[in-house]
Amino acid sequence: MSGFTHQDEGTAEPRWADVFAERGGALPEISVGELAGLGHLVVVAAHPDDETLGAAGLLARAYAAGVRTTVIVATSGEASHPASTTHRPEELARLREEETTAAVASIDPGATVAFLRAPDGRLGEPEHRQALTAALLAAVHGSGTGTNTGTATGTDTATDTDTGSGPAAPVAETWFVAPWSGDRHPDHEAAADAVAEAVRRLADEAGGMSIRSLAYPVWLWHWGAPEGDDLPWDALVRLPLDDATLAAKRGVLAVHRSQVEPLSDAPGDEVLLHPGMLAHFERPFELFVEVPAEAAAHDDTAARYFDALHESTDDPWGFESRWYEERKRAILLASLPDREYREVLEVGTSTGVLSRELAGRASARFVGVDVSEVALARAAERNRDLPHAAFERMTVPAEWPDGTFDLVVVSEVGYYLDPASLTALFDRIAAALAPAGALVLCHWRHTIVDRALTGDDVHAVLERRPEFVRLARHLEEDFVLDVVVRPPAVSIASREGLA
Repeated sequence: MSGFTHQDEGTAEPRWADVFAERGGALPEISVGELAGLGHLVVVAAHPDDETLGAAGLLARAYAAGVRTTVIVATSGEASHPASTTHRPEELARLREEETTAAVASIDPGATVAFLRAPDGRLGEPEHRQALTAALLAAVHGSGTGTNTGTATGTDTATDTDTGSGPAAPVAETWFVAPWSGDRHPDHEAAADAVAEAVRRLADEAGGMSIRSLAYPVWLWHWGAPEGDDLPWDALVRLPLDDATLAAKRGVLAVHRSQVEPLSDAPGDEVLLHPGMLAHFERPFELFVEVPAEAAAHDDTAARYFDALHESTDDPWGFESRWYEERKRAILLASLPDREYREVLEVGTSTGVLSRELAGRASARFVGVDVSEVALARAAERNRDLPHAAFERMTVPAEWPDGTFDLVVVSEVGYYLDPASLTALFDRIAAALAPAGALVLCHWRHTIVDRALTGDDVHAVLERRPEFVRLARHLEEDFVLDVVVRPPAVSIASREGLA
């Protein structure tokens, strides 16, 4: 499950307003002079509406200053309503692109708008992140803004993103403005990484160029604690919005009707951006995080997301406090087909609560893997009295522990993967599972915001794998649990001569 969803009430804007009243006056401001000297403003959105929420005021001010602007929208937001029965993903994508085109044209009529159409929720995959970096470089060099692009009038064109064959000289100064890497949204972090890579490559070019990188938080205002350290105050800059600009921003927020209004009265079509969330973007200023030009791109988006989540609280999933989790854990353990196993692997060990129970069933070796160093440190501390238990940082399925295992447990992990990675995960398990071994798969069945796969999708993929057959299933409204083995599946009673 995600650490937060759009359905949460979130942090009330008056709490942020109190902190801004105390500290906001000390923040450096983006001046009219800085905008007047700007050659090119490139605004990046991970999803349609990000550019409006985070930077509509900046776009309006840039237009007034005569600045050339480009808006690059990485995904089309087709996964915003995954449970909708009235709008197919392709319909949502078209609708959200139309809304963004209209919103940008209203706030900055001179802007060029490009839709890259990467899969919503999967921008972190290398090919999509690299495509965004290529589009950014092409925009700066004046050779287009990537594939499937359009202007503010919405006309699609195809352009060349090859920047290695004599690009035109870039403008004197370019600003990149993109989602903040600390927003705890994988697509937002991937967009930030793509910008960091573009900045690095531009800095390496002969002669260099003047680049400024700014980042706008979106979801931080929803999950963050104003009194804590969630916001990097020392890196903030402030853009004041006059009354006319603020009114214009409020107007374009309403253009994104698919997000600020329900799609219909049907279940699954509920409003995405409720009034409490929108209040964060109706301030008389916009805030940006100054990103150091030397910041390098990296591939640990998932690790940073989960590290930040575990740093924010000792028990982000409620493993130790919720009866739901305790009961689910008991059902999983009761479903294991054997009393004892020689070697056990847990994929997604988190803070090691379930790990302790599984390690107790392992006679020789238990291995827990997770992408988060913070979670693993807690898991290792919790199980430090178990010498046969090891905890390793790995990004599965690209990385995988050595050896074979009699039991593999994958709980609440599959929907964080894209379909290709999920297939690769099952390939890994098939290769590592002992001939008489068992795989236990357990996942949440409710909607998971901004994920391409649901828990039911994950189990459906497993069901299509011919090398596994189901031995047991537990299905209820909240979660599904499958125990699979290599064929043939022999019941526990039959194994013990009772049937």
